Amino acid sequence: MMIILNKQDYSVVKKKITVKENSPPTFALSVLDEYINGTVYADSVNLQTILIGTNSGIYYVFGNESNDQFNKDFIEFYRKRSNDNLRFTLFSANTNWDQALIKHLKNELKQIRRLAFTHKNNVRLHTTNTSSENFSIKKIDEKTITNSVEFNNDYYKEYWGSVTNFIENGFGFCILHQGKVVSECTSIFSSKSLIEIDIATQSDFQGFGLATKIGKEFINYSSQKNLIPRWDCDVSNRSSINLAEKLGFTNPKEYTVFVNNFHDE
Repeated sequence: MMIILNKQDYSVVKKKITVKENSPPTFALSVLDEYINGTVYADSVNLQTILIGTNSGIYYVFGNESNDQFNKDFIEFYRKRSNDNLRFTLFSANTNWDQALIKHLKNELKQIRRLAFTHKNNVRLHTTNTSSENFSIKKIDEKTITNSVEFNNDYYKEYWGSVTNFIENGFGFCILHQGKVVSECTSIFSSKSLIEIDIATQSDFQGFGLATKIGKEFINYSSQKNLIPRWDCDVSNRSSINLAEKLGFTNPKEYTVFVNNFHDE
């Protein structure tokens, strides 16, 4: 059966996830570190199979993929969310889980191939001054969030629970042009060790290298905080891959995300 673990068990789960899994998603560690609210499910106190979920409907499953009773409860859990038109985005731990999910759910979920990049830690990137170009960089705060198109209040409520929680446990930077937010690099998720980048530039300001500038600012600040930046994107997103490589992200690892029809990544 699938039970909900108490938070005092999170440290045990974290040891399992970091030892057995090469590249767990940042959001899973964020839940375990209690940076964001979520729920951790397991088969029993033996913790052979584990499902970690955020309140926004993003999940990560790992452990024993042949655990029949857990799988039965897990499938029922997914179908209830789907029937209620709730988001279900599932990160698979490995190819064994890919095969198990395809076997049990067949065509109910859409498969998306993704890449996870890590950064060369403690390598400071050279940045250029933007003030002479009528642009300025500042740290994201409540005011810039209010004025943002992409990373607004709704964004932080979905992924962080609240703007307040983001300000306390995450960070980001934005580029202003005449007081307008035109490019941003923020942490969609963070944990005690990893921080995942989300970046966006307004269409009228693309092609000026702003994403590179703001990405470097974010990465350098992450290094100061002893956090390893992560960059995830679809395997087909060539522009995102090119920017990741330009910013020094290396060793991409491919993985599968399964999504229901209610919400595509």
